[in-house]
Amino acid sequence: MSNLKVLIITEKPRVAERIAKILSAGKIKKVNVGKVETYSFISDNDECFVVPASGHVVELDFPGKEWFYPIIMEPNDLIYRKIRGKGKYLRAIKEIGQDADLVVIATDLDTEGSAIALEILKVLGWDGKKDVRRMEFSALTPKEIKEAFQELKPFDRSRALAGFSRQVVDLEWGANVTRALTISTRKHAGVKVLSGGRVQSPTLSILVDREREIRNFVPETYYSVVGVFEHEAGNFEARALPPPGKERIDSKEFAQKIKEDCEGKESVASVKSREAVVRPPAPFNGTSMQVEVSSITGLSPRALADRRRGIAQQLYEAGYISYIGTESEKYPKGWSKKDFIQMIEIIRSYPPLREEAEWVLANLREKPVEGKKEDPAHPCIHITGAPKSPEEFPTKKHRQVYEVIARRVLATLSPDGKDLRTRIDIEVEGHPFRATGKAILERGWRKVYPYLAEKEVLLPPVQDGDLLLCLEVKIEEKQTQPPKRYTPRSLIKKMEKLGLGTKNTRAQILDILRKRGYVEGKSFVVTPLGEVVVDVLRKHVPEIVDPEFTSQLDKAMRSIELGELDHSKFINSSLDTLKKIMWEFKKNEEEIGKEIAEGLKKNRMRAKLVGKCPSCSGDLVIKRSRYGRFVACTSYPNCSITFNLFPGEEVLDELCSCGLPLVSGRVKTKSGRSLKYTRCLGNCQESPLRCRECGSVAIVRRGRFGAYIQCSKCAKTNYFMIKRS
Repeated sequence: MSNLKVLIITEKPRVAERIAKILSAGKIKKVNVGKVETYSFISDNDECFVVPASGHVVELDFPGKEWFYPIIMEPNDLIYRKIRGKGKYLRAIKEIGQDADLVVIATDLDTEGSAIALEILKVLGWDGKKDVRRMEFSALTPKEIKEAFQELKPFDRSRALAGFSRQVVDLEWGANVTRALTISTRKHAGVKVLSGGRVQSPTLSILVDREREIRNFVPETYYSVVGVFEHEAGNFEARALPPPGKERIDSKEFAQKIKEDCEGKESVASVKSREAVVRPPAPFNGTSMQVEVSSITGLSPRALADRRRGIAQQLYEAGYISYIGTESEKYPKGWSKKDFIQMIEIIRSYPPLREEAEWVLANLREKPVEGKKEDPAHPCIHITGAPKSPEEFPTKKHRQVYEVIARRVLATLSPDGKDLRTRIDIEVEGHPFRATGKAILERGWRKVYPYLAEKEVLLPPVQDGDLLLCLEVKIEEKQTQPPKRYTPRSLIKKMEKLGLGTKNTRAQILDILRKRGYVEGKSFVVTPLGEVVVDVLRKHVPEIVDPEFTSQLDKAMRSIELGELDHSKFINSSLDTLKKIMWEFKKNEEEIGKEIAEGLKKNRMRAKLVGKCPSCSGDLVIKRSRYGRFVACTSYPNCSITFNLFPGEEVLDELCSCGLPLVSGRVKTKSGRSLKYTRCLGNCQESPLRCRECGSVAIVRRGRFGAYIQCSKCAKTNYFMIKRS
């Protein structure tokens, strides 16, 4: 007979199954409760049930559907709405848990995971009425899961309230700013939604500032002056140093004087060498993992860390790595040398990394390298399991991500590297030259983690006092370059530095900025709409786009998590500030709406522009008729040139050699295959869309069953290739 009925709530279905299998030693019963797979087993005579949520099953919202602002409400007056498609999870939890004696929370151990648990307890009326405990674990390994279940902790209410506070503040800020922007603009232009938010708007302002830095950048001409010096062991190059007080050589006459003074002259070398220790990098936290693994693999940060489908998230759920939402750069407290060896042995069991792991075991450093950042809930990302072979991974990308993380772990336990840094200074006729070299003496950790290894710069073995002859001085005119646009990786890094958002939300914010039409491109290019929204907010309500203001709010939420700040005081203070800001917005609504509408108009015109007319040099724009989209010249009726666009075709930024833009699209074959093509908008003779049979230009045509591609000469259908320039 069972003593207690225990309900274990997990955040995701896959985690529920894994926890159930571990705690039951595989002896589980699977039962579908309203299309949700649940699991039951007996543990110490207790009847245990594991039931998953699916992330957030409800969302905080305002009551009613009428749109107006300001709308500032007390948290208790907000309501929870069921998220479409998630109701079955809530019903399953309720059905199994309504008579449970103990509710165990096994969601992710962070503010969002704990907030998910709290909202379920509130919606079901269990908060304060049921005995609720917490399983605390950082990895889905048998050892950690069993220990967490045996040593249940009190429910982490302060962490949950920090997550709840973020939900309330983000909802009320986001709803008010979005409604204000949308309502004010709708009076002057047709628009669906213009969004803004506590993190979204400051992030957009960072991108606008960078865009203007680039636009206002004035390039300066400077000269690279490089001397070629002769030595018996081999010639080498040394760069001329700029005059004192200057960063560069900016005078052509001075560069020419160096050349005239130094060519054919001898001088004595001054050589300094030193051995430099190169320490391994710190282990990954959530942000550094997104940034670096993204850079190495080419995956986007979102593809890595999305809580539902991210590759690194899936590796965590499979028990291969520890929790990826951590902010820590430190290993678990209390780990001994034995624990680190066990982790290396796990990596050693994975065949592709066996050799590297064995090398680390033979050369293990006394203490692992760690960073400064800590997380009250989780250690750094580390390896917790390994498949028997690479073929067990779902995709090659899963394997690649796992191996980068495993190599990073091995690096932190590996010996330092050692380099020989050499500097050769030569003063010729009063003009200083310098050459710097680097030779790797000991690879150390770079043997197992090659991604950060710098290239060697080898110099001939010049000795201090050697006589050198300047054979030649090469002068190259250059220009200073503007700062680079932010990429998803560099922007996430910037957001972390400024304290904007969380490791789980930053990638989502970037997606929203693109979706709203504020930015475009792989490297974020701000649109006219994005610029005008930031300008208007800065002019009238600058706090909304101030990164420092938002960062202070995030620091306060960390204090709530640690129990140092009362969540009610924080929420009330934030909402009081928001109320003042939104009434200021309301006061300037008419002016704000007009300014944004003008930016919206420019943005729409820009989106329609696709190139220049080959006939009159007017602008080519995308237009729409009852038959669909087409491209036409804005000089109509003086110029009547038009080009067809087929359903689903997109005009690319790339140009055909004829000057018209390229167009991409897809056709379906009779067998159901989807084939992607690229063509010239005007189907000119240089179009990349060619017949695979005879090499002639292929043309997209409209048929009874949709678009198809036909050769302009031999009439071969859907048999094409894309000619690369």
